[in-house]
Amino acid sequence: MFVQDNAGNGSSNRPRGTTAENNSNSSIAKNVFLFLWLLSYSFLAYSAPASNEQNFSTQSTSEFTLSSQNLYAIEEVIVFGRGESLIGSAGAASEGAVAGNDLLVRPMLRVADLLEAVPGMIAAQHSGSGKANQYFLRGFNLDHGTDFTTYIEDVPWNLRTHGHGQGYLDVNGLIPETVERIDYRKGTYRASAGDFSMAGSGHMKTISSLEHSFFALETGSYNWGRIAGGTTTNVGDGELTLLGQYKTYDGPWQLPENLRHQSLWAKYSENTEYGNWDISLSGYVASWHPTEQTPESAFGSAECKNKFCSLDSSASGKTNRWILTSHWTSDEWRATLYGQFYDWHMLSNPTYEVNAQIDQFDQRIIIGGRYEQNFLKDEALEFLVGTEWRYDHIAKVGLNSAQRGQFIENISNNAVNEGSLGIYGEAIWKPVDELRLTTGLRGEFYNFDVNTNRGSGNSNDGHASDSIAAPKLGAAYNLNQQIELYANWGQGFHSNDARGVVNKQSPVPGLVRGTGYESGVRFEKGSFKITAAYWWLNLDSELIFVGDSNSVEPKGGTERRGYEVVAFWHPVNWIGIDAVYTGSQARNSDPEAAGGKYVEGGVEHAGELGIAATRNAWEFSARLRYLGPYPLLPDNSQRAKSETMLNLRVAYDLKKITLYGEVLNVLDHDGKDIVYFYENAFDSEGGRVSRAEEPRSVRAGLKYNF
Repeated sequence: MFVQDNAGNGSSNRPRGTTAENNSNSSIAKNVFLFLWLLSYSFLAYSAPASNEQNFSTQSTSEFTLSSQNLYAIEEVIVFGRGESLIGSAGAASEGAVAGNDLLVRPMLRVADLLEAVPGMIAAQHSGSGKANQYFLRGFNLDHGTDFTTYIEDVPWNLRTHGHGQGYLDVNGLIPETVERIDYRKGTYRASAGDFSMAGSGHMKTISSLEHSFFALETGSYNWGRIAGGTTTNVGDGELTLLGQYKTYDGPWQLPENLRHQSLWAKYSENTEYGNWDISLSGYVASWHPTEQTPESAFGSAECKNKFCSLDSSASGKTNRWILTSHWTSDEWRATLYGQFYDWHMLSNPTYEVNAQIDQFDQRIIIGGRYEQNFLKDEALEFLVGTEWRYDHIAKVGLNSAQRGQFIENISNNAVNEGSLGIYGEAIWKPVDELRLTTGLRGEFYNFDVNTNRGSGNSNDGHASDSIAAPKLGAAYNLNQQIELYANWGQGFHSNDARGVVNKQSPVPGLVRGTGYESGVRFEKGSFKITAAYWWLNLDSELIFVGDSNSVEPKGGTERRGYEVVAFWHPVNWIGIDAVYTGSQARNSDPEAAGGKYVEGGVEHAGELGIAATRNAWEFSARLRYLGPYPLLPDNSQRAKSETMLNLRVAYDLKKITLYGEVLNVLDHDGKDIVYFYENAFDSEGGRVSRAEEPRSVRAGLKYNF
C-alpha cells in the first residue's frame, strides 16, 4: 500500500498514526505499570543472592561481542540469555542478548512477538497474519521495518524498494523452534550494521541441531491450528536438520482470515579443518484474507455492525519467499553468501472509497554476502575489517487500481536493479585495563537503476547513485566488577526507495544520514543485572515515496531523544524475571513545513514485565506489555491512548510428551492493535481508523519427542 522512506509519517492518502488504543486512562495505565516495575525491582535488587554470580558469565567472541559458546555448558541450570554478564565486552549500555528459556517459553500471538524480546520493541498488525508487522522502537513508527534491520545468520531480511514499504520486514516465515538466540543493538554506534539500522538491529542465530526429533500439534480459538515437526540426522561428516510447519487461522473477524501458511527449514552443518561450515534453506508460502483497519465512525452502521466487521471482503494477500544461505566461520574470519526468491502481492482498500482498491505487487531475486576478518586480536587491541554487498533484481514492483479484485488500470509498474557495497572497519583499544575505546568507519555505495515495464500507467525511468561515510566512536569504562559506564556517538543511514531517487519531478537522496548519541551504565551484582541509557538521534530527512500515487512527499528532518531501563534477575536457577521501561520524544525539525512539531506515531512510553520459570516438569511464563500514548497528527490534535496486555503460557513435560497451553490477552482487554487518522469514505475530513485487538484466546498443544 505504501512505499515509505522512513518510519512514522504518512501522506494525505495513507494511514496516519499507529497502534494500540483502548478506553483506559493512559496516565493510570502508565502509573500502574511503573508501580509494578519499581515494586518488583526494588525487592529484587536488595534480595538477589550472590551465589549465582558465576553461573551466567560468558566471554566475548565474534564480531558481535556476545558469545553463546558456553551458554549450555552448566548442567542442571536453566539458561536465560538475559543473564549473561556483559561487563567488559559490550560496546554500549543498549546492547544485549536474549536466548534459552527467554525465547523457548515465551507466549506468542504471532511469530513477530519474538522481536519483542528486544527491549522496547512493540510489534502490531493492521492487515492480517501473513503481512509484515508494524514495529515501534525509540520514538519511531518503524512502519514495516524501516530503521530497524534484522539479520538471520547474517542475511538481511528487510526489503528495499518494496511494493508496500521501504525496509519491509516480514518474519512470518520463521519457525520459532529454529531460533537459538537474538543479539540486539540500538543506535548508530557499530560499523557492521548498515542500511535500516539507525533505531537498532537484531541478529538472529539459528540452531545447528535438535536434541530430539519432535512432532507438535496445536489447536485454539478462532480456528487456530499448527502442525510442526523436526529431526536431526547424521549425513557424511556433518548433521542435517529439517523442520517444517503448517498454520491456519481465521481470527475473530466477520470475514474469516483463512490463513494458510507453510514453512520449511533445512540446515546442514559440518566442522572442518578450516572452521565451521553450514548451508541452509528456508521457504515460506502463505495466503490470507485480511480484515484491515476500519473507520470507527462506521461501527454500528448497516455496513459495519461492530469492530470486527470487514468492509472489503475481496482483500487478500500472498507471499512466496525462499532463501538459500551458505555460512563459514573460524576464529579469524567468517563469510556468508545467500540468494533469495521473493514473490508478493496484496489487495487492499485503506479508504474504502469506490474504485479505490489497490493491487500491490513485488517480485525479485536477491543475491548478496558478507565477509569479516580479524587482523589483530589480543588483550590490548582488536581490529576487524568487513565488507557487505547486495544486489536486488526486481522484475516488477508497483500497483494496479482494482475493484473487488478486478483489474481496472495500472498505476505504476517498474523493473529495478539496485546494488550496494559496504566496506567497514572497527578497532577496539584498551590503553588501560579499565578503559575500552572503540572507533569505526563504514562506507557505503548504492546504485539505482529504474525502468518502466510495458503497460505501466506511469513512466519513471532513471539511473542514480549515492554514497556515504559513517564514522563511529565509543568508550566503556569499568569502574569495578559491578559497574561499567558507556558513551557512544555515531552516524548511520537508510536508503530511499529507488523510484523516489530517480523521480524527475521531485528526486530524493539515495541515502539519508542520521546522527546518534548515547550515554549509559550497566550494573551487575550476582544474578541481578540492570542497564540504563539516555539517547539522542537526529535524521536529516524523512522523505516518503508514496506508492499509491507514484510520488514523493517531503517530511523534513526529525529529532528524537529518550531513555530506557532494562533489568533482569535470576533469583534461583529455574526462574528469570525481566523488566523494561522506555520513554521517548520525537519532534519534527521544521514544524511549519511538517504541519506541527510532533512526529506521527512517535510512541512516548513502552514497557514490559515478564517472568519465566522452569521447575522439574513444569514451565510457566507470563508477560505484561504496556504501550503508551502517542500523537496521530503532527499538531497533536489527535492521539492514541495506551494499551496493556497480559499473555500466559504453561507447559508440563511427560518426558516424551509435552502438553502446553497459552492464554493470550488474558484480561480480554478491549483495545486497538492499530490506530490511524486519515480521510476515508466515512470521514471526508478525516477520522480515526483502527483495527481491533484480538480478544482473549486460548491455544493448546502437544509435542512428542522421539
